[in-house]
Amino acid sequence: MAARKLLTCVVPCYNSEAYMERAVDSMLAGGEEMDILIVDDGSRDRTGEIADRLAQEHPGIVRVHHQPNGGHGSAVNYGMANAEGVYFKVVDSDDRLVKGNLPGLLDLLRAHAEPGSEADMVFHDYVYDRPEKDNTFRITYAGKMKPDTIGTWEQTRPFHIWNQFMIHSLVYRTAFLRELGFVLPEHTYYEDNLYIYQPLAKTKRIMYHPKALYGYFVGREDQSINEKNILKRLDQMTNIAKKQITSCSMEELNKLPRHLRNYLLNNACGQLFTTCALQFIEDTDRSHEMNRDLWQTIRDFDPALYKRLRRNPLGRVTCLPGRAGERFLVFVYRTGRKMIRF
Repeated sequence: MAARKLLTCVVPCYNSEAYMERAVDSMLAGGEEMDILIVDDGSRDRTGEIADRLAQEHPGIVRVHHQPNGGHGSAVNYGMANAEGVYFKVVDSDDRLVKGNLPGLLDLLRAHAEPGSEADMVFHDYVYDRPEKDNTFRITYAGKMKPDTIGTWEQTRPFHIWNQFMIHSLVYRTAFLRELGFVLPEHTYYEDNLYIYQPLAKTKRIMYHPKALYGYFVGREDQSINEKNILKRLDQMTNIAKKQITSCSMEELNKLPRHLRNYLLNNACGQLFTTCALQFIEDTDRSHEMNRDLWQTIRDFDPALYKRLRRNPLGRVTCLPGRAGERFLVFVYRTGRKMIRF
């Protein structure tokens, strides 16, 4: 009898032949309760060939889907629609799960896999990996709630501005995402910010697993998070920021538990901070017009939300007036990236 699938990990792959096997190998530590779904997103190298071989070597655990190129969001959408696991996670093809900590997560998910006992979302710690060394910097959410226990947002402690989730730190209940009808935009970068923000606003039952489960690789020149690559796609980042921040009005946010509302406001301000800093780094007529349009879009959507974001401590830094204010924002942004060697 086939093992019940606890966790689906979708692995979006585009020209990933150099590193995808490492990512899949790290997930195999979970055994037959894992559902590893490789989505070959129109790759032009040996990605599809490697994916097919891995599926043959690990039948019942590794699956492959080949599709025309639709972008990261398209691959995640396919994963959400076809996941077999009770829970769902995105693992990028250049990243890894921490093998020694994966069994502990599966134990936790197994204990909360029956209808009525599940969490909508599980968050966990993660580490940064770099070319020269794994595990160079750890991001932790310790102290925010009782570990490994189902709770609500009312039972959490406040999340500070620097306590931001990334796609790497989240596990969602698969049925929860489907019930929301959640779908990511395709053919665009930085859509993972929507994956964090939009479903999170609907979560009620949550858990914190206090282990570093995910290794997030940074330092490759062709990564989308590389500053020069972000600047090439600044319009896409700006458009995603608009979609994210206009997902919830201030009236809707005020109906949420206080700590969830404040987290989402901080998250929106973090997105504004990053997007505006990059607009000022480009420092062209185009980028300044993007900046004005971003703020005007928020103001037109909800004046109350616009005012609240500008009063947020991070929002105040983002909105400092004049060229001196722009230069200070860029300085703070780049200092932060250097601190974590991002």
